[in-house]
Amino acid sequence: MRYLFLILAFSISLSGMAQKVDWEKIKSYQPDKILLSGDRQPTKVLLLGTFHFGYPNLDGHKTDSAKFIDVKSPQRQKEIEELAEVIKRFQPTRIYVESSDQPWIDSLYREYLAGNYKLGRNEIYQLGFRVGKQMNLSQIYAVDTWPFSSEFEKKYTWIDSLWNDAKPVDQVRDNYWGSKYKAMYDTGDSLELGLTMLENFLWMAEPSTLQRMHGHYLASGFSTAEFPGSNGQQGPDALSIWWYNRNLRIFNNILRTQPKSNDRIMVLFGNGHMPIMKHCFYSSPEFEVVELKTLLR
Repeated sequence: MRYLFLILAFSISLSGMAQKVDWEKIKSYQPDKILLSGDRQPTKVLLLGTFHFGYPNLDGHKTDSAKFIDVKSPQRQKEIEELAEVIKRFQPTRIYVESSDQPWIDSLYREYLAGNYKLGRNEIYQLGFRVGKQMNLSQIYAVDTWPFSSEFEKKYTWIDSLWNDAKPVDQVRDNYWGSKYKAMYDTGDSLELGLTMLENFLWMAEPSTLQRMHGHYLASGFSTAEFPGSNGQQGPDALSIWWYNRNLRIFNNILRTQPKSNDRIMVLFGNGHMPIMKHCFYSSPEFEVVELKTLLR
């Protein structure tokens, strides 16, 4: 009985120690009330992650040719028109695409506007050019870029050691997650065949899709250096000056075009770029992200 009394007393004392939290006061703090109270209002942005319509297979995952989507077939062309109609509800004033060759994009787009170019398979043409023309835009912006690791690999020869001298932190772990991600990508390729083009873009924009796609960079492939003074940070160093750096540079290229508050910008890039790109655009007070699914009727 005495032990029961002690347990009860201890429980009462713990309940008395419970912290009172003023959640209403915490939630009342809204950073945007301060950040967006001035003249500079956020530019609306539509982020469109895509698969590569022409299947160049330059990424780590190679799509089996039996699972290619023929975007030039009559049915897929009809679906692309449907997707374009949904995108046009956003009323984009600027379109940014995954190319670093602005003169080439300018020349080809001018030919398309003049009726002298029939759209090729690439999503830049099928969606970027198509929507641009329908919205009477005079230019398509090419904002892709090389990362720091590629631009400076000859100047800083130590960059090569991040890959050439790398040893896996855990080869068993890498193999396990590598096989899991291959199965995920293969399943995704099969799924795409059964979805319309609009459904594909909605599926690719799902948070769970983006989250786990980005997770491949984190769940396998990390390595540690075998040379003195590396401190075992070879994996994060390589990833930061390669993949993260490329996407931050793309974001910076968009900033360099100086979009205005009344612009409505559409960014069309491979879906692998979207997790980092979304992080940039969602976090920056200069932009307000509009989700594709909100444009559905």
